[in-house]
Amino acid sequence: MKKFISLLCLLVLAACSNNNTPPAYDSTTPFYKYMTHLEGEKILIRGVVKTPDNKTYLLSDNEDYEFSGIDARYLQPLFQPEYMTKLLKSNRSDDKFSLTLAFDADRSNNLVKVNYDLKLPMKYLDTLRQSLKGLEQHWRIIYDDGNCEVGDFFHQEPSECKDNKPKTQIILRMKGKDNKSIIDGRIVKLNNRDEILKKSSLPMPIPTSLSNYRLKTDEEIRSEKRDEMKKSTQDGIEKAVSIITAPIWFPMLMWVGPVMGK
Repeated sequence: MKKFISLLCLLVLAACSNNNTPPAYDSTTPFYKYMTHLEGEKILIRGVVKTPDNKTYLLSDNEDYEFSGIDARYLQPLFQPEYMTKLLKSNRSDDKFSLTLAFDADRSNNLVKVNYDLKLPMKYLDTLRQSLKGLEQHWRIIYDDGNCEVGDFFHQEPSECKDNKPKTQIILRMKGKDNKSIIDGRIVKLNNRDEILKKSSLPMPIPTSLSNYRLKTDEEIRSEKRDEMKKSTQDGIEKAVSIITAPIWFPMLMWVGPVMGK
């Protein structure tokens, strides 16, 4: 009996020792691991402005979002006049154009992460390619609702799809890997926002979903660690019991199997 208890404790401790929780605010940790969701809301992006220092601002009714450097360049597909007017007028009302824009806002630090899906008729393929030229591929390109996914957007043509059928639509999914956005910005409020909104560069507002988050408190992090430790301990006990009692139930299982087969 003493050996049984000792082995049980050893297995439980081994299970607990493997419970390595990553640092709460490590930059390599996925966004949702260290944030607490507050609430979601629908907003309208009513204006866009680009400044001489290569910054892009998206203006909503109550606040503005600033993007600079490489992050601003990943927004370029959304502001092509060749198709944006048609897209915004028919967005989600037909199967030719569609734009789904989503923001995740870190209210603790006034930061924002962006991803979007863009669906266009195939005739805008060259325009879309030009808007992304020179950027590292952090997107998925799909022709005709999943019938063909493109690995090399700039050199692989729609005709090279395996089914060898004509393609009519292109879908761009701008989304980072493992819940890590590649389009990061700041939440700001421009002083002259009212004047900018009066001269909006958008033909129509862009419907946008906004999810608000805050950093988890130290107590929330400790509580999660305790829950993880409790679950790990329980799993360890179950594994230990299963291993120790295997000499009893495994031969019975082997014997029942052939009997049931007859």
